[in-house]
Amino acid sequence: MVINNLVIRNFKADDLHDFTKMFTTYFRSDFNIDISDDGANRLCKKMAEDILSGIVNLDLLIVDGKSIGFINAQIDTPKSDWCEREGWGFIREMYIHKDYRGRGFGSKLVKHVEETFYTIGVRQIYLTSDETGDFWISCGYKESGEISSINNGPIYEK
Repeated sequence: MVINNLVIRNFKADDLHDFTKMFTTYFRSDFNIDISDDGANRLCKKMAEDILSGIVNLDLLIVDGKSIGFINAQIDTPKSDWCEREGWGFIREMYIHKDYRGRGFGSKLVKHVEETFYTIGVRQIYLTSDETGDFWISCGYKESGEISSINNGPIYEK
């Protein structure tokens, strides 16, 4: 597959349909969570409100005009529904469509969000992952030895 055009850009209100479709696939396929269409729509609408109000950030990965991934990140603040390390950058969620995995797109999204954090002065970044962590380690993250008090996943930091 030849990639002619790759864009990473901020979520806009009219991206809600594509984002909801990706997020639903992410929950159902990657986490095996049986979320209803109605539940996914409600959750994604709430997320869109937080994104558009500036509490969290969502960037979309678009390849050849098609949304194929996203990264959801924030600076931890008590305004968020997740604040484990106030003032730290936090990568909340990342998704790449299964047909595009293993080609470096995830690394591009991570590098993009890290550069965004560094540009605004955030130097410490963390995430939780219930995967093996190999991807995150390849991106320079280290397992902290701590477990998140919010989702009980291991914490990785950089």
